[in-house]
Amino acid sequence: MSCLSKNTLSQLPAEVIAPSYDLDNTECGIVHIGPGAFHRAHQAYYTELALSYGGNWRIHGVSMRSATLKQKLAKQDNLYTLSVLDNEPSMQIIGAIKSLSVLATDRQEINEILCAPTTHIITLTVTEKGYCLNQHGDLDQAHKDIVHDLANPETPISAVGLLVQTLKTRRALGHSQLTIISCDNVADNGKKLKKAVVGFARLVDDSLGDWIEASIAFPCTMVDSITPATDDAFLTATNTNLGLEDQWPIQREAFTQWVVEDTFSGPRPAWDKVGVTFTNDVSFFEKAKLRILNGTHSTLAYVGSLCDKETVFEAISSPTIRSLIEKLLNTEIIPSLGDNSQIDLQAYAQEIIARYENKHIRHLLSQIAWDGSQKLPFRILDTVRDNIKLGLPFKLLSVPIAAWLVFLCKKSVNGEAITDPKADEFTALAKECEYVPSVFAEAVLNDTSIFAELSDFEQFKHLVLEHVKTLSQLSQEGFIQGLEDIL
Repeated sequence: MSCLSKNTLSQLPAEVIAPSYDLDNTECGIVHIGPGAFHRAHQAYYTELALSYGGNWRIHGVSMRSATLKQKLAKQDNLYTLSVLDNEPSMQIIGAIKSLSVLATDRQEINEILCAPTTHIITLTVTEKGYCLNQHGDLDQAHKDIVHDLANPETPISAVGLLVQTLKTRRALGHSQLTIISCDNVADNGKKLKKAVVGFARLVDDSLGDWIEASIAFPCTMVDSITPATDDAFLTATNTNLGLEDQWPIQREAFTQWVVEDTFSGPRPAWDKVGVTFTNDVSFFEKAKLRILNGTHSTLAYVGSLCDKETVFEAISSPTIRSLIEKLLNTEIIPSLGDNSQIDLQAYAQEIIARYENKHIRHLLSQIAWDGSQKLPFRILDTVRDNIKLGLPFKLLSVPIAAWLVFLCKKSVNGEAITDPKADEFTALAKECEYVPSVFAEAVLNDTSIFAELSDFEQFKHLVLEHVKTLSQLSQEGFIQGLEDIL
């Protein structure tokens, strides 16, 4: 089988979309740090579409550590296949990534492209850990990578150090037309990245920090699309359908969203023409996603797991669970968000449910259920707080909290591992409570590190404890009946 490359694009099946621009003569204008699967399925996809409108906006990918992607895509001119998993699947060849470098071996090349006057955008997907912030949101000066970079400013190993080195050079060269965009799934990601970069810069040179503060934009963004890992089955199926060998194809769901704060300190691709939403306020989109998507995700995770469901699709396929999600959205979550002309909340909620019904995406409830003590305060409890202030109901919002508590107790009594920073604490507490769900639930509800002032709000606690009693059924049928009783 021939390898996917510029020379073999003519051999693609007619239904596979190929790049519509001049691959040989279109240059880079974007550097992306951390070219993992999500970047290749998301930002590179939007850039691929925008390239049809012209401009030298191809991407130079920079890997901070691994050389695997560079090695695998080298033989195929950095082209790769994006498969969209839906009832009507599609395949597209992405050519947006023109070149790839690895920091350990290509530092000089990376420095040159980062500081080139033709580079106007730097994007990042390095996870929140890559920002090297402490618990207060400030640069963690004790972080080992930051310690190294402050001592060795010419050879940084952190993304923050690399950006500061780049900005120092660009200031000296007069190349200020640059926008730095975080694409990580982190609230206020642009603000957090800017705080890390400016904080590091001030440790090097106060005037550099001032210049970055005044001259360089760090837009906040919201990103969304489920991107399952590439496994052997998907790899084989892709190459069979393609008729060519692709070393590392990517898959994602049909739904994709990218919201970007409309604050740039230089030019940008025609992203606005290909589905990217530009706004003056990303925070409302983040809040809507957190409550409508993440809130119902967690609800599905705990309720579905107690019904012995394994995936999101299996959970939403239960009429009772689907009814819970729909009523939760319509009566308690969407009203908590108020009115906003930027987004049709009802339509967005329907899109979310349609995503859950995608049988081609195997999204495990067990993974969504991880770290409930960290996630639920933002996904559910903040909504409860707003509804209390607004005089809105929170009966159904109490269900995922109750289901989580029953889920923890059930895990503990069965001796199963709990993935949560408080796992040991929960396991010991369940044993102390003799694995009685209502007793365990009341004890956890008193944990102010999770529930804060809600630990003293009797109406909320009463609802949760009533739900715990109703949902503490030994059989799946009993649990479903209990859920129906609540509805």
